Amino acid sequence: MASPRSTMPAFDTHKAVKALCRAGFDDVQAEAVVDQINGAVTENLVFKADLAETERNLAARIDACATKEDLAAALAETERKLGARIDACATKEDLAALAETERKLGARIDACATKEDLAAAIAPLATEEDLRSYATKEDLKNYATKEDLAQLELRMTVKMEALTGKMLRYMGGGLALVVALIKGLDLLVG
Repeated sequence: MASPRSTMPAFDTHKAVKALCRAGFDDVQAEAVVDQINGAVTENLVFKADLAETERNLAARIDACATKEDLAAALAETERKLGARIDACATKEDLAALAETERKLGARIDACATKEDLAAAIAPLATEEDLRSYATKEDLKNYATKEDLAQLELRMTVKMEALTGKMLRYMGGGLALVVALIKGLDLLVG
C-alpha cells in the first residue's frame, strides 16, 4: 500500500531552485528558500487517508450520540424522578402546620424558667457550708422519732413513779427507824 505522502502531487524542488537562481538568488539561498516552502506545503497538506480517518472518527462519535428517542426516554425518566421528589416536598398546608407548631413550642419555651429565675429561687436556700453543719443521715438515724420520744417519756414517767413509790417506802421505813431509835434512846435515857 502506498504511503499517504506518495499520493501527493510532486513538487519539483530542483525546478524551483533553478527558477530562483535565474531570478538572482545564488545556489545556497535558492535551496534554503525551496526547503522552507516544501516543508510548509507538505506540513499543511491533508491527504485522502487523513480525511478517511477523520470521517471514521466522526461517524463513531455521531453513533455514540443520543437519538431523539433516547432523549425522550431520558427526559421522561427525569420528569418521573423530579415528580417523585416534588411529591415528597412540603405543601403550603404542611408549612403552615409547622409554623403553628413552632409558635406553640415558642410559647412553651417562653413559659420556662430562665437562668436568672433559677438563681433567684436558689439564693435563699441553704449554702453548702450550712448543709455541712447539719447532721448527716447516719446522725439522724441515731435520733429517736417523735413516737419513740413519746414512748420513752411514758416509760420514764412510769419508772419515776415507781422510784418515787420506792423512795417513799424507804423514807417511810427510814423515818420509822429514826422514830424507833429516838424512842429507844428515850427509853435508855429516861
